[in-house]
Amino acid sequence: MSTGSVPSVGGKDLQDFKGMSRAPEIGYLQKQALPEGPRDAPAAPTPTAFQKLTTFVSNNLVGWVTEYLRYRVGSRHPFPTYGNTTIDNGIYPLQGDQDHSDDVICVAVAGDWGTGTDEAYTVAKHIDERKPHYTVHLGDVYFVGDPAEVKENFLGIANPKHNYTPCLWPPGSKGAFALNGNHEMYARGYGYFDLILPAMGIKSGATLQGQKASFFCLQNAYWRVIALDTGYNSVGFPLIEQVFQPDCALPDPLLTWLRDVARQKNDKRGIVLLSHHQYCSRFDDLFVKPAEQLAEFIDRPVIWLWGHEHRLAIYEKYQTGSGITAYGRCIGHGGMPIDLPPAEPKHKECAVEFVDF
Repeated sequence: MSTGSVPSVGGKDLQDFKGMSRAPEIGYLQKQALPEGPRDAPAAPTPTAFQKLTTFVSNNLVGWVTEYLRYRVGSRHPFPTYGNTTIDNGIYPLQGDQDHSDDVICVAVAGDWGTGTDEAYTVAKHIDERKPHYTVHLGDVYFVGDPAEVKENFLGIANPKHNYTPCLWPPGSKGAFALNGNHEMYARGYGYFDLILPAMGIKSGATLQGQKASFFCLQNAYWRVIALDTGYNSVGFPLIEQVFQPDCALPDPLLTWLRDVARQKNDKRGIVLLSHHQYCSRFDDLFVKPAEQLAEFIDRPVIWLWGHEHRLAIYEKYQTGSGITAYGRCIGHGGMPIDLPPAEPKHKECAVEFVDF
């Protein structure tokens, strides 16, 4: 999503998020290099990798080691699911206002938004102005999704160690939801599961009731919008994960929910899938494992919206191996700088109808 010239509102500087690495170790480095408040002077050129490393070694080694050991090393947060499905089974009505026809339902979706930059504020403002019924964040709170960053960059709670204006995800009139991303899992998911999910969910009156799990379904008589968790298995053992890349497989409890609660295999409504990671990409890695797992439940083409790549790309119909057939859309870059394409496409077989660079 392009925001044009964005006036400063006390948010973080977009330049500090350029060249974002997907290695958790580098994410912790970039977090340590963040200034304590907005810059008064015009933004300087983006530091080179060598300059970042020099700054890190000279000033931030203790902070890096301390936070890395505290948040990155250890067991992941247990994967929550829907306990008593008679009370909350993760399937909610997709509906508009009671005094309007349900033919028009507005769902606002953004990905890679949790930066706390001025651009993120602008995106949130535009979402709020559209007065959506539901809002869905497709994941990634930067730099590493620890509790302090979740509060400051997503829940609108100031960090006393910074001088930035905190940023709040805008809720819809009917509800707000958040998906899990790889950056949330860089801190083992504790900020996401313990802080973000309780602040989301379906609205009752003016209160969000809490999102019980990282997957759910919004449905009406014609459509199902099914949100998936590709983030939980997007990280592995520290450092080793850089050699053996995780495949973002859907967790077993999610598959059980699709099979036994949502009963997706027998449902014939149109399907919109939401996830953080991409099924196909012309420019980046492919994550086909979730699409292969979904073949048990889905036997027809779907619309699939994802984030992760920090670009807007509209793909033609795609199917590979034993995966499902999908019309994929990488929806944009939320509060992040846009990623430019490589000189040569990484996967020429992934044909695009439109790409915004």
